[in-house]
Order: sequence, then structure tokens, then C-alpha cells
Amino acid sequence: MKLPEVSGFFRALAHEIATPVAYTLVTDEARLPLNAYLGRRMVITFTGEKACIHCGRRVKKLYHQGYCYPCFTTLAECDLCIVKPHTCHHARGTCRDEAFAAAHCMTPHYVYLAWSSAVKVGLTRKGRERQRWIDQGATRAVLCAELPTRKAAGELEMEIARFLPDRTDWRKMLSEAAEPDDLVRIKAQLASKLQGSSRFRGYWIHEDNTVHQFVYPRLQGASVNLDALSLDKSPHIDSVLLGIKGQYLLLAHGVFHVQRHQGYRVRVAFGD
Repeated sequence: MKLPEVSGFFRALAHEIATPVAYTLVTDEARLPLNAYLGRRMVITFTGEKACIHCGRRVKKLYHQGYCYPCFTTLAECDLCIVKPHTCHHARGTCRDEAFAAAHCMTPHYVYLAWSSAVKVGLTRKGRERQRWIDQGATRAVLCAELPTRKAAGELEMEIARFLPDRTDWRKMLSEAAEPDDLVRIKAQLASKLQGSSRFRGYWIHEDNTVHQFVYPRLQGASVNLDALSLDKSPHIDSVLLGIKGQYLLLAHGVFHVQRHQGYRVRVAFGD
């Protein structure tokens, strides 16, 4: 059987809800379902070309996971308030793109608890929560609150971050060494702590305690080498695909973060 080979400029891994999560390798030219190739030799070759994932301009250096410098400094999706939503400056009239704000920021957002490396708080636009949880490598997640804007959700996230971390330790997330805590119990504890805060009264979701669970494709018994692989340092990666989690390919010789290599032109081939 002839094994596939794809080329093009990397984009983030795509995925569909399944057990385990169904992953697809994506470039600007092709899409390839990945789960079927666990246990196969995977060869990723960087051609040396880089291009902005927004405007397509060829560049020597990319920023913010795939943007050229002009796009990085002008696009709304690259503004600091995207990673720090509580700093949203739309009310001051200084937003980079009103249409982007209307579609992505001035819409309902969820604040949630998830287990990835430990229990963490996070936020995401309503309707894309499952995509967010999988991109973070969460194995369990529960909704806490629905707020009317990204900024309001960011403010609640910062309030909860006084008690819980808001970041993921990627090494712990990939090693899966610990058992997840009871998210519903922690949610109830947080609700009790925030009862005195009138700013967020009425937004907390008391009735929805559904714990969403995710299983990721991984060869049974495969131990993960947590050395981070980079195409800038190693333009030719030749290893066995052991698993996939979040935006990481788990390879026999290390882990490769696909989203951080958006805009890199590659050839990807599989062998026996």
C-alpha cells in the first residue's frame, strides 16, 4: 500500500469530536486524517520557506504562531487583548477592527474549568468550547458562567485566577501523570467564594454540571519523550507517531507543536 505524502504551509491541526478525538493534518494545499497512522514512521521536512498565514507574504520570521510583522502589529486577532481579554480597549474607541470585535468579542463567552495539567480556569467564545478544550489537551471540562462579552469573561477569569491557575503546563499535560480532580466540587467551591461579588451575580451557571470528557489517540503503553522539537533547529524530523494531544504530535524522539509552526512550508510523508 502506498502511504500518503502531503506538502504545503502548515496550519493548526483540525479535529472532530470522537473517541478518541479524530485529528487531521492541515496545510494550505491538503488535509490528511492522522489517527490511522499511529505507529507509523512520520517524516517532516521543512523546505526553508515561511509565509504569513493571513496575507501570504514570504518572510524570514513569523510572529504569534504564523503572522508576518505588519499583520502581527495591525490585525485585531494579534492584539494583546486576545491573550489578556480583561485588557480589552474597545470602549476607548481604539479597537483595531470593529467587524472582528463584533464577531469575536462582543458576543457571549463561557468561563470554564478544565483538567489538562491540573485544574485551570479559561474562557472561550460560546459555541467553540469543545474546540478550545481539545486544543488545550483537556481530558475533562465543565462550564461555569456565561457572560455577554469577551472582556466581561476575562474579568471573571482574572477573579477566579486568584484561586486557580489560568495556564497549562504542557509537559504535565502530555505526561498524563495525575488523576483529574472533581471539577463539579471545585466549581461549587468557587461559586461560594464569589457569592459576595455583585459584578458577576446572575452569570454563574448553577444548573449545568455536565462534565465533558475527551480521549486522545495514543498507542497503548507508549512512553512520551518530552523533548520539544523545532523545525528551525531540526528541519528534518524522522520519527514514529505515538499519539496526538492538543496541538502536539507525540513522536518517539520528542513532541512537535504543530500550531507554533503555522506558516512553515513542509513535506510530510509516512513510511513503514
